Amino acid sequence: MVARPDLPEEILIHIFSRLPAKSVGKLRSLSKTWRNLLSTPHFIKSHLALQNTRNKSLILIPPSSVIRCVETIKGVYNNTVSRELNLPGLCCEFLGSCDGLVLLKNRDDEVFLVNPITMQQSKIPDPPVPVLRNEALYGFGYDSVGDDYKVVAVFYPMSDNKTPVYIGRLVYVYYVKRGVWKKIESSPRHYGLPARFSGVFLNGAIHWLVPRSEDCAVIAALDLDSEVFFEIPAPSVADMNDFFFGSLSVLGGCLCVVADTLSNSEGTDVWVMKDYGAAESWRKFTVSWYDFGDLFFKPLCFVGDGEEEVVLLVEGPRLVAYNVNEGTVRDMVVDRVQGRFLDGGTFVESLVSPA
Repeated sequence: MVARPDLPEEILIHIFSRLPAKSVGKLRSLSKTWRNLLSTPHFIKSHLALQNTRNKSLILIPPSSVIRCVETIKGVYNNTVSRELNLPGLCCEFLGSCDGLVLLKNRDDEVFLVNPITMQQSKIPDPPVPVLRNEALYGFGYDSVGDDYKVVAVFYPMSDNKTPVYIGRLVYVYYVKRGVWKKIESSPRHYGLPARFSGVFLNGAIHWLVPRSEDCAVIAALDLDSEVFFEIPAPSVADMNDFFFGSLSVLGGCLCVVADTLSNSEGTDVWVMKDYGAAESWRKFTVSWYDFGDLFFKPLCFVGDGEEEVVLLVEGPRLVAYNVNEGTVRDMVVDRVQGRFLDGGTFVESLVSPA
C-alpha cells in the first residue's frame, strides 16, 4: 500500500488539483486512501476550477462512428495523436459539452453523457412524453444555483398516430443528479426550431440561433438557473431574406455565428461576439469559397493560445486549420493521416462524474 504524505488535506488538495485529470486518475489507482481523497466533491470542484478552459481537447467522430479523443491541439505542422473511446453503440452526433462532460447521440438516437477522461458514462432516459428522437434538439449545461447539470430537449409534440404536430413546441429539462425530467412552462412559442443544430452553453445559458419571424433571426437563450428564455441580438446580417444558412457555436469563449448569405459572393462570414450580449461587439472574418466552396463548416477552437488559427470541421469530411490573418487553409494531421471527421466538438479535461 502506498502511504499518503503526512500533510494537511487542504494542502494536498491544493497540490493535486493542479495536476492533469489523467494524472489524478493514476494517483487514485495507487490506494484506497488516495482514491477517497481525490474523489470527493470538494476536490473535483477545486480541480475543475483550476483547469485552463481555453486549452480545449477535441471529441471527433469519423465516418466509422468509432469516436476519437484528441487531448491536445499543438498546431497544423505536428501530428496529433488520438485515442479511441469505448462507448455504447456507434456515435454519430456531438450535442454539447460542459465542465468536461460531453453529450453524445448514437445511431439509435440514444443520448449519453460521457466523461472522455475518466471514461464514465450515463444514458439519458427519453423525455416522459412521446417524441420522435431524431427530431428532438438538445442542449447541455450547468445550473450554478441548483448545483446540477441539465440536459434540455426541445421538440414538437406527437399526435395519436405518432406523427409530429408542428404547432407549438415542448421544452423539457433533465436534472442529471436527480435523474428526473421536468417540463418548462416558458416555452419559446414564437420561435421556429433550428433545422439541425443542438444548443451551445455559455455564461450559464444554452443558446440556439432561431428564426423569430419570416425576416429576422435571433439567438434564443435559456438561463439554466431560472429556466427562463431571453434573447441575444444576432449579427445584423441575420436578415432572413438574405440568410441562406446559419449556425451557432462557441469560439474562444465567445458566441460565434457562421452565416452564408445570398449577398456575399466571396465566402462565408464568421461572426464572433466579443462582449457577451452587446450587439455592437460582433466582429467578423470571411472564409473564402475558394477554400471550401459552399460546404458547411463548424468552428471548433483556436490553435494554441492565440486567435490567429481556427480549427474548422468541414463537410466532406475534412479537419483543417484556417489562418484568419492570412486567409490560408492547412489540413490537420491526426494519427499520421489527414483528419476526416463527420462531427465533433470541444471539452475541457475534468474529473466530473456524468451520473
